[in-house]
Amino acid sequence: MRHKVTLLFSLYFCQGLPGGFLAVVLPVIFREQGISLTAIGFTSLLSAPWVLKILWAPLVDKYSWPRFGRRKSWIIPSQAAMMLICLLFMFVTPDKNLMLMGFLFLCLNFFAATQDIGVDGFAVDILSRDEMGPGNAAQISGFKMGNLFGGGVLLALSGYLGWHGDFAIMAGCIFLAMVLLLVSDERQLSRVGPAEKKSSQHVLLELWRTVRQQGFLFWFFLVFAKFGETFGGAMVKPMLVDHGLSREMIGLLDGLFGSIATIIGAILGGMICRRYGWAKALAVFSVFQGIALIALGITSTGTNVVAILAVINVLENFAGGGVGVSIFALAMSLCRSEVGASQFTVSQVVYMCGAFLAHPLAGIVGDFTGYLPLMASGGLMACLLAGLALLLAPRFTTPQ
Repeated sequence: MRHKVTLLFSLYFCQGLPGGFLAVVLPVIFREQGISLTAIGFTSLLSAPWVLKILWAPLVDKYSWPRFGRRKSWIIPSQAAMMLICLLFMFVTPDKNLMLMGFLFLCLNFFAATQDIGVDGFAVDILSRDEMGPGNAAQISGFKMGNLFGGGVLLALSGYLGWHGDFAIMAGCIFLAMVLLLVSDERQLSRVGPAEKKSSQHVLLELWRTVRQQGFLFWFFLVFAKFGETFGGAMVKPMLVDHGLSREMIGLLDGLFGSIATIIGAILGGMICRRYGWAKALAVFSVFQGIALIALGITSTGTNVVAILAVINVLENFAGGGVGVSIFALAMSLCRSEVGASQFTVSQVVYMCGAFLAHPLAGIVGDFTGYLPLMASGGLMACLLAGLALLLAPRFTTPQ
């Protein structure tokens, strides 16, 4: 079990790195240059592969090189491509090559999203129902810590190592995770037998059957779960810049304290999911997150409140770790191994659509209303999510 958790943590950590850099470093740099919140909000379009990956997810379930490993066949090449792009980034400067930088970020996110499809299927294959709590905690804490390291820690280090040093570290992290997977025996870890050869039509029909069984409410629930969190939290980093925090300070808060808080939240969320179920865990953490977002909005209207903002931001990261574990536990409990990568990818993409919709909208609303209405609205939606989780949980059933 320990090896499974370590392996999943390292893999999700790597695929969280690009998103963290994109979500934290670029908004801070852009805001320092006086760019509007609306423009910052639309940088999320560079993460489009995370939403579009549903288009090629069935290929990951259908095609593989069995002797190398059903999931390794996709994960290892994706990691190699991510490493290469990180090395290319070392020769690109953000102030002179914006178009090239945008293209490379799209490519980096494409391969990170493709790796995610394979790793999701890998997690479905190796985790038993009793292992899903700790396994989902490894998923969320690894991905969130990758986000926070790729954003917060590298932002703090950028003042010392520069842009080139940040991407060298990113490439090194990906290399270490790739080595760990290469020395692992996928067949020994998997709880399911070798995959039978299936036609593309069969894979798509099985995927459609399992997806349709959940119904509209399930998919609306996933979108809403991410929408409120993102709508309230998307502009926290620009808000910290507006309150005078330096890059290094924001990096320290997000990279060190935020990472620790997220991991603690994810671990606690996994424990609560295992004992009481995903719905009760989600209810607790979403209320906590909602209160934190509202508190951030209220505090943002004051002056000389840096310490208070820092503490509340850390608490919001803690709650986010628990929310993510709860949602992943729900989605994975509904997956069938036969189309596990595709099905979990569908759930994850629908969930991420909430962020994809909320991020640009948050920038537009923030420019017009300021931070308080924006964050308070997101906080109220997070609190409403708690009630929906308890109310709708009996309707979300395991596919037969």
